[in-house]
Amino acid sequence: MNTSRQSPCVTQCTALTSVTLALVMSVTLNVLLAHRLRSIAHAHSARVADRLLKVGTTVPPMTLKRLDGRGEVISYQDTNQATVLYIFTPPCTWCARNMDNFKTLLEKESAKYRFIGLSLSQEGLVQYVAKNDLKLPVYSELSPEAEEAYKLAGTPQTIVVSSEGRVLQNWSGAYAGDQQSQVEAFFHVSLPGLRTDPEAQKVAEAPQHRPSN
Repeated sequence: MNTSRQSPCVTQCTALTSVTLALVMSVTLNVLLAHRLRSIAHAHSARVADRLLKVGTTVPPMTLKRLDGRGEVISYQDTNQATVLYIFTPPCTWCARNMDNFKTLLEKESAKYRFIGLSLSQEGLVQYVAKNDLKLPVYSELSPEAEEAYKLAGTPQTIVVSSEGRVLQNWSGAYAGDQQSQVEAFFHVSLPGLRTDPEAQKVAEAPQHRPSN
């Protein structure tokens, strides 16, 4: 009798075992990869948080340029309202995707807060403001000292400052996920969410950084 030939049952069992092992290994690798990605995301968020202004920090006035080129000092003591600084750049993809959120916030809360737009780039700024019908004062040309004091690096960024010059809130990035919920809870508003149209939805995995000079 030839005993070297395996029965169909043994062959099927062996194949099933191999498939099962492959599936287990695949699931294990996916779990490990997901854990690794979460760790990387958490570490990135921690690094970003360390670079941001802390709530409670007192910030100085800023000397900025208006769209007409005239200089102006932005002082928080000039108003009884808290100030919302919205930092952006015209080429920023996430700024474009966040535009409906910000304009909704501006429309609903402009009676309670003073809104100021601050662009980290002058490139196409006048056209950008007109195209998006931004109904708020927009400035640019922040001094290096003020940029360091406010710890600005990426866009969009939203900083809420009290009339005493104290930071009340600081959000880095577009209003999505948990951050959208935080913004909505702070201002007691409902936001429409990020744009998904082709014009706004270009390549971007994180807030774009200011281009080097």
